[in-house]
Amino acid sequence: NQKLLDYGKEEIQQLLKEGEERKEELMALNDEMDGAVKNLQGWLEAAEIQQQQEGENGNSNSSPQSSKVDQIALPVDTHSSQMLQLAAENAAIDDCFYFLDQSLAQKNIPLKVFLEEVRKLSKRQFTVKAHLIKIRDAKASNPFDE
Repeated sequence: NQKLLDYGKEEIQQLLKEGEERKEELMALNDEMDGAVKNLQGWLEAAEIQQQQEGENGNSNSSPQSSKVDQIALPVDTHSSQMLQLAAENAAIDDCFYFLDQSLAQKNIPLKVFLEEVRKLSKRQFTVKAHLIKIRDAKASNPFDE
């Protein structure tokens, strides 16, 4: 019996030692996490200050980042404007195909609905791509014409 008690005591001491080591590891990780949270809070505060300064400088847009992107993608002529619009529509149709496929795979829509929608979208995408090709050819033949 004494040997069992001694063995149990050793096991308990080993478990306590491992628990203490694990506790120290977790405390170190917790300290590291606290440092990372403080770092992120500093970045967030800096971003808020920058956003406030931009607001004070006359940028009253609700989303200054999106307005910058919109300013970059300005078409210079009618053909470019049409191509930008058609390219966006083509990408949107591709996205629709993807989500229709996902819905069919998850059995959220029946096959008949899937096929009908794909058929409609395919016709529209064909037209969009044909227009894109026509505009590209028109721009290529008259590069200085607006």
